[in-house]
Amino acid sequence: MDVSIIIVGYNSRELLKRCLASIIRETNGISYEIVLVDNASTDETRETIEQEFPTVRTIWNNQNRGYAAANNQGIAIAHGKYVVLLNPDTEVLDGAIQKIVEFADCHPRAGIVGCKLLFPDRTLQRSVKSFPTFTNVLWESTFLYRVFPRSPIFGRYYLSYFDCASELQVDWVSGACMMIRRQVLEKIGNLDEQFYMYAEEMDFCYRAKRAGFEVWYCPSAEVVHFWGGYSAINRRVVTWSLGSQMLYFQKHYTGAMLYLLIFVKYLGVAVRVFAYAIGGVVLINKKLLAKAYYFLYALYRLHTLRWKYHHNFTGRVTPWQPV
Repeated sequence: MDVSIIIVGYNSRELLKRCLASIIRETNGISYEIVLVDNASTDETRETIEQEFPTVRTIWNNQNRGYAAANNQGIAIAHGKYVVLLNPDTEVLDGAIQKIVEFADCHPRAGIVGCKLLFPDRTLQRSVKSFPTFTNVLWESTFLYRVFPRSPIFGRYYLSYFDCASELQVDWVSGACMMIRRQVLEKIGNLDEQFYMYAEEMDFCYRAKRAGFEVWYCPSAEVVHFWGGYSAINRRVVTWSLGSQMLYFQKHYTGAMLYLLIFVKYLGVAVRVFAYAIGGVVLINKKLLAKAYYFLYALYRLHTLRWKYHHNFTGRVTPWQPV
């Protein structure tokens, strides 16, 4: 088996149908399997998949176990020499799966390969980033990366100066479509399940690079990601995203640097509360006012709830999951 494509779904029946159809339509010349792990959907996902896509291997959870844990379930039964983690809100274009397989075959040190993500209108959706550092997080928190997007200094975190048209070795790639070489899993293990949602791919790429593997961006493999960008955020998404970054800081940093990163991240949340609130009032924009509320709520949850990374986590205790 060349590749196992693992999809984690939750109440995404229509998007999932489009995703599966695109895989089947666009993937040729390689042997592959599709593994769907459903996190207790309450729509008609199960009936639809069993009727319309009977060849898909399935795991039906009776509770939402989170993104990392569900992917690990799929990895556990996968047979491919490569594993592709693919979001259900994606559409594979022009043989993207075999293109990243071919890319990895030609780059034996590449342990992880990401693709070019596109918005539904086919404009670029940035899918590569650098690992957090004090300066990276500071520029991101203070919006300087937007003021100077072409600067290799201020744009370093999001690589906003990179045109995404060339192959590039990067720190980490988006988990919306991420291919992993089997040897990486054998050496560093699976995704860290303490990351219930978000930051799990950043953590996994960091561990892979520390183990000696390379992380690459392959622009010839194009995948549409039906993510709404900043217009799709809500208070749950903001809280989970920020909380997972706090867990990442706790896992990989200690001492003064840990507290500096946490402080700068809090600063960034506060900046967004005021910026979005002022912008919403001045421009009479309800979406900006809503964003101000989301970040204010997240600031409250970050302060009142225990975002604690357990370094001796064994899986016997369920990590805290925000609601």
